[in-house]
Amino acid sequence: MRNLILLFYLLHFMVLPTSAQDLDSLYAQSMLHNGIEAPDFVIDSTSNSRLKDLRGRFVVLHFWASWCPDCRRDTPEMNRLHEEFASDSLVFIHVSFDTDRDRWINYYTENQMDGLHFCEMTKMKDSPIAQAYGIKWIPSMYVLNTEGKVILATVQIEKLRKRLELLDYSRVSIPRSRRACEPTFPGGDNMMMQYLARSIQYPRTATNYGLQGQTVVKFLVEADGTISNVRVVANRITVDDRLVFQRLAGDEKRRIREQVLDLFAEEAVRVVSAMPKWKPGVRHGIPMKVEYELPINFKIDYGLHEMG
Repeated sequence: MRNLILLFYLLHFMVLPTSAQDLDSLYAQSMLHNGIEAPDFVIDSTSNSRLKDLRGRFVVLHFWASWCPDCRRDTPEMNRLHEEFASDSLVFIHVSFDTDRDRWINYYTENQMDGLHFCEMTKMKDSPIAQAYGIKWIPSMYVLNTEGKVILATVQIEKLRKRLELLDYSRVSIPRSRRACEPTFPGGDNMMMQYLARSIQYPRTATNYGLQGQTVVKFLVEADGTISNVRVVANRITVDDRLVFQRLAGDEKRRIREQVLDLFAEEAVRVVSAMPKWKPGVRHGIPMKVEYELPINFKIDYGLHEMG
């Protein structure tokens, strides 16, 4: 009896590694084979961009869901792969089979899953994309070459890493019009400086005391070029104010400094929030939301209010 138990455990541990290494033979049989052109679909509804618009680049398609335990287990490694390999030449697209929009967005936001995100809000068994790509198990992953054809179909993230390490980036050919670029103020930086000089109203209290400063704001340039989420991230007086305040008591000096800094911050936020639409930033040929940082200098000497 003891020998039979020992034999059972030996067989179990002999079979387990083979099964663990052969997940594709179990779960990837229905996936598209190498050389097949990947079915097209809309990857960004805001810009109406499609998968075929990424031709010339390599693409990783990651099929997953926030409710999937194996997907959650792979999230840290997927994030590492994105950090190591993602560029304008290699795009990660996370295709989710979630049906709860808030849960989907919260998961990839909280777990910092960078890349493009797409969700039909349809169960996997009912999803046209799942059917087109032969997805029966998640997570499932594809790598597409620059012609949009499959060069890897797997359910094993280890195989994904090995394939990404072998990509030949000399094959990448991105049209100039679809290369990555930063958001820009209409007419460029010179026009932005003119806008700031024309629009900023120098705080009277700062003028009275001869105070100058720099306020740094961050904001989002949305995919349609509008400005949102304007906030101050740094704010300081840039002149030696000891002579300015030499006749004032310490408490009064602090009060005036804080008041002026608040006025600089309020004016910077007001003027940036009122900016006209920008030319949006582009990532992977798709207009996308991009965070922008802008230093605004408040200078009395020259009557200018400009970028730093």
